[in-house]
Amino acid sequence: MPLQSSEWFSNKGVECSRVMAKNDAFPRHLHDEYVISANLRGTEEIWMDGKYAQVGAGQVTVYNPATVQSSLFGNDGVEFVSIHLPQSILKDLVVRQNLRNSNQPPTLKEGVLGNRLLFNAIRRFAHKAKAEDAEDQEQELLLLCGALLEDFVPRDSNGDQAVRQVKCYLAENLTIKPQLDTLALLCGLSKYYLIRRFTQLIGMPPLQYHMQLRLQRARDLLRDNVHPLDAALALGFYDQSHFINSFRRMMGVTPYHYVHQLNLGSNKFPITRGNHIKREIAKY
Repeated sequence: MPLQSSEWFSNKGVECSRVMAKNDAFPRHLHDEYVISANLRGTEEIWMDGKYAQVGAGQVTVYNPATVQSSLFGNDGVEFVSIHLPQSILKDLVVRQNLRNSNQPPTLKEGVLGNRLLFNAIRRFAHKAKAEDAEDQEQELLLLCGALLEDFVPRDSNGDQAVRQVKCYLAENLTIKPQLDTLALLCGLSKYYLIRRFTQLIGMPPLQYHMQLRLQRARDLLRDNVHPLDAALALGFYDQSHFINSFRRMMGVTPYHYVHQLNLGSNKFPITRGNHIKREIAKY
């Protein structure tokens, strides 16, 4: 199988690619942007700064702009996701957040890294970059940048009270999707610091946390014999497929099968309710 890119797309100047390769190579080359890759499967041999290194599954490679690099892919094959991040994005973020006294793009620690936080951030961004939701895209980009700039952030930054404020706001507003600008204004932090600190303390970024709260509330409604379609509408899920897929990811089953397996559905979904209901149930 020759080198092939199964996906290559761009979102607001940030390019992403998913590559599968076997018995092939990238010759020595360079890029004018940061290149951050997550190895999903197999082993890649890289050359950088006159040295060879092995990149295994679960590891990350980071290249600064203009770094000369090459890759070799063996018989077993490899699959990885790469993010091509323009210098201007990290430079502007570093300046806005006062992370260093320089107007130059930062120099990242490069090479092969066993950084699970960065590995997950690459995968999430590559996934969300194709979605239509601009808030999700911005959140994942800031999380990716935060993982890249971890060494530049002062260790004494706190923001615990800001996180508590945002948590309360999210819990009290389950029917609408919050805007990152609104959350940042509420707690007095920049979006970058808010997302970074919230994720550190809570274990997930604020928009993902809010979705979990909404789904937990949906679960409560289903337990109270509320029909899945009505529960979705009550919580602002105007896209039924979004609600169904989100619930399935959390619970492992669709809303309909959840109530059915709890023996709550015997009198909830009468056939006489209408063909449109039967069509919706069929989707589950």
